Amino acid sequence: MLKLSKKVDYGLMSLMHLAQRTERASWSAREIAENYDIPLELLSKILQKLVQKGLLISHAGTHGGYSLGRAAGRISAAEVIEAIEGPLYLTNCVSDDGLCGQFEKCNVKSPLQRLNDVVIRTFRNLTIEEMSQQQNVDLRTSLIAESRLVSISTFGQDV
Repeated sequence: MLKLSKKVDYGLMSLMHLAQRTERASWSAREIAENYDIPLELLSKILQKLVQKGLLISHAGTHGGYSLGRAAGRISAAEVIEAIEGPLYLTNCVSDDGLCGQFEKCNVKSPLQRLNDVVIRTFRNLTIEEMSQQQNVDLRTSLIAESRLVSISTFGQDV
């Protein structure tokens, strides 16, 4: 089952917070954590990973905090996932290592590779800006519908 970790959830929530609340130049980790009941120590580590990848900018000082590293429309969900958890893949055979004892005889590796490509493409095409605008829309339903449309058009083809 493909499941995003709580760390990824918290990272996406933080980026959406910054994208939606533009009345201030930056927000502290404490303010974000308190707004969403996120453990501060964990959130601080997540935000630092996002800073290292250039998705956030850290501002020092009394009124310091975090701001988006670039426009919300130019930050994809895939970048956030990969910054926090590493490369995104559904099964071992489509990972960078490709470690699987059945690889040579496997009859589902090609369809799984195409499915993996569809999922990654969906996350790459979904921006923080779009997520912020869809906050009141059932995002899971939206992602499932988009994945089905993409998979219907590409699953039977070599991607």
